Amino acid sequence: MFFGRLSELKKLEKNFQSKKSELVVMYGRRRVGKSTLIKQFLKDKPCHFIFEGIEGSSSAKQMEYFKDRMAEFTKDSLLEDMKFSGWEKVFKYFTEKMVSRKNNKEKMVVFFDEIQWMASGRKQLISIIKYFWDNHWKDQNVMLILCGSIASFMVDKVINSTALYGRVTEEMLIKGLNPDEIASFFKGRRDKTEILNYQMIFGGVPKYFEEIDISASFYKNINRLCFSPNSLMLNEVEKIFYKQYSKAETYLDVVNLLKNGAFSFKEITEKIAKKSGGSLKKVLLQLEKAELIESFVPFEQGWNTKFRKYRLADEFLRFYFKYMEPNMTAIQNQKNTTKLFEKISADSLDKWFGFAFERFCLKHSWYLAEIMGFADETLYASPYFGKNDSKFQIDLLYKRADKVITVCEIKYYTGKITTKIIPEVEKKCALLKIPNGYTLEKALISLYGPDEALKDSEYFSHFVTLEDIFR
Repeated sequence: MFFGRLSELKKLEKNFQSKKSELVVMYGRRRVGKSTLIKQFLKDKPCHFIFEGIEGSSSAKQMEYFKDRMAEFTKDSLLEDMKFSGWEKVFKYFTEKMVSRKNNKEKMVVFFDEIQWMASGRKQLISIIKYFWDNHWKDQNVMLILCGSIASFMVDKVINSTALYGRVTEEMLIKGLNPDEIASFFKGRRDKTEILNYQMIFGGVPKYFEEIDISASFYKNINRLCFSPNSLMLNEVEKIFYKQYSKAETYLDVVNLLKNGAFSFKEITEKIAKKSGGSLKKVLLQLEKAELIESFVPFEQGWNTKFRKYRLADEFLRFYFKYMEPNMTAIQNQKNTTKLFEKISADSLDKWFGFAFERFCLKHSWYLAEIMGFADETLYASPYFGKNDSKFQIDLLYKRADKVITVCEIKYYTGKITTKIIPEVEKKCALLKIPNGYTLEKALISLYGPDEALKDSEYFSHFVTLEDIFR
């Protein structure tokens, strides 16, 4: 199943159509759809080779699997009895039989997926790839794609490696899908509020949405996927961390702290008793790149301020810690199908969705800026909080190059918004010290927009509704 990713496909196609060889590095968290994206891109590319590294296998096993894949591609029966003593020998054969073509006018795409497993966690393979790229492949009209799901390996051992320095022509961090891309999956068969609710639980991870039965109700799907014995999502947290990070306990320590609120680097260091600030910064950076956490700086503070705050960003992790983890015994001990999710969330779900909608809007702030027509002018999008604030005072604020500050009021409410909201917004705006020469605008982001009286008041400069979000 494939949906969305038009901008990523366009970027890959541009590399494919170039007049020279291209070395593309792609990375992103598990289940975000990297392999599916590449396979969709390769559908109309007859000249391509794919190899996926096997998790937990030794270098010798990886080379054996690679040999088998070459045998499928070349139909060379002699490969069956051949033994390769190292990756140099493997790539020498690969170059002679597959890359060095008589007619290389058509670009050949070579896709090495999950390269961290292919390398068995070591960087020596990258140095060998560098040698063959420099001396053989780059002159043969090749598009080499190195892809992996362990951010630390891809950034440290591939992108920032001395071996590939200056050789990478395209770096692609694959993130979750945008709201309109996710909406296309439902093909107009589910209500937009229901689609939003799914996104506030599963974020933009396409693999999660592939498991949804769009002919069934929201509650039925969530019970099946999250609240049934042996259901798909029960062990997802363990898979996210123990499959993606070599020292998973440190990453989990950070996440277990941030599930309780927003904290500065100093507070995180103190609370998890981390001795090495340098390694903790690296952990936080990798968690951000995987969209598992997010960070913000106070209004009018520089990007490197010590007052930056971090909080949990991944939608499923927030849902898991709120509803699944505390009820794991009840989930695993069910003897028949029940409506467990409805039972445990009855008194809190609307409130949880309210906070989740605020986080949804903050995460997609640039997407919302496009809807409101000022994405090109946006310099800064963040919540507003002071240096010593324990909570965010304004959920989303934009600073724009056209000297406008846009304050957003976000409401998860199943009716039209009335003029009663105006004093509430005025109170929040009073917190701000607007720089000289700037204009203050207000925007309302809600499910169903304003009533006629609020619209006629002209208090808000922008309105964004579900119809706009899922355009």
